[in-house]
Amino acid sequence: HVKELSGGELQRISVAAAASRDADFYFFDEPSSYNDVFQRRGVARVIHGLANIGKSVMVVEHDLTLLDFLSDYIEILYGEPAAYGIVSGILSTKVGINVFLDGYLPNENVRFRDKKFSFDVSTSAEDFEKGETLIKYPALKRNYPAFSVSVEEGQVRRGEVMGIMGANALGKTTMMKMIAGVEKPDEGVVDKAITISYKPQYIPNDYDVEVLSVLDKANGGPIFGSIEEEQIVDPLKIKKLYNKSIKNLSGGELQKVAVATCLLKKADVYALDEPSAFLDVEDRIAVAKFIQRFVRSYAKSAIIIDHDIQLMDLISDTMVIFEGESGKHGHGTSPLSKSDAMNRFLNSLDITFRRDEQTLRPRVNKTGSRLDKQQKDTGHYYYKN
Repeated sequence: HVKELSGGELQRISVAAAASRDADFYFFDEPSSYNDVFQRRGVARVIHGLANIGKSVMVVEHDLTLLDFLSDYIEILYGEPAAYGIVSGILSTKVGINVFLDGYLPNENVRFRDKKFSFDVSTSAEDFEKGETLIKYPALKRNYPAFSVSVEEGQVRRGEVMGIMGANALGKTTMMKMIAGVEKPDEGVVDKAITISYKPQYIPNDYDVEVLSVLDKANGGPIFGSIEEEQIVDPLKIKKLYNKSIKNLSGGELQKVAVATCLLKKADVYALDEPSAFLDVEDRIAVAKFIQRFVRSYAKSAIIIDHDIQLMDLISDTMVIFEGESGKHGHGTSPLSKSDAMNRFLNSLDITFRRDEQTLRPRVNKTGSRLDKQQKDTGHYYYKN
């Protein structure tokens, strides 16, 4: 029954239903929502299939990797959220995404954002080898009646962001909960000497409390006028939500409040499950960069689960890759260097990445293109820096 379907299942059925109709023009609004990377690839192929048989397709999307993979042309919308929007002229995919990241439309001589987003080639695992280990965990196992998850031993160092990637229903959240002490493993004992602040994947929003009091509580004292307000609330741009009730927030607003609440708590390690959900592209990049900066500045550590490859590439220093059979058994690797982890993950997706020479952002090679074949032949699914 439709009521029993998950968000991802509903999304994929909606895409299939729209694509199966005989029409001249197809519209898809955020088809990546609730789907993992493998499912996003499947959705992208279905949508692409329509264009291949001569149909016209329009897609609204916040996942830049998917947009890059899908689009022939791009139009940028800019303006003031909830006030007005302006649509740019048509641009090629590469130029459109780069212009969007730059915040400036050269053809129209319009600067629509005061700062540009850059994809600096982030640090490698070697930079942290001398760093102090903040959390060390042994091999962990957790068994449920119809599902089991196992994780190889690992550690997270001070100032490091560890990413966790893999398909849905493989146990990524279970691993995070075991490390955070929310769930008890059947095998393996996690070090309890450190404090962990945890942002869950599903954020409850059915209570009538003002945002300000939620942030005050997380901060352990009044947030207004505090140094924490300046360091955490201001960069996330949620000050204007202070007097709003949690139950009246949009998905994106709720997500940013949840991220702020997590980071306001005094802890050694910050564990965030899908911090990009419901956020637009600008907020995704801003939140990713902010989490990374926060962790570095205060010598903390973070563990992040997300399905946005571009965001994970931007934020992670090391990565755990989950493999297995969804809903039956999942296995997490030890933390790998980003290039080894991404290479392994992209290999399982059967897609290759290159870096954009201008912005350094990861770009998906078109399937079967010269670069795609060349990188697959040499086993370099992930670009070499």
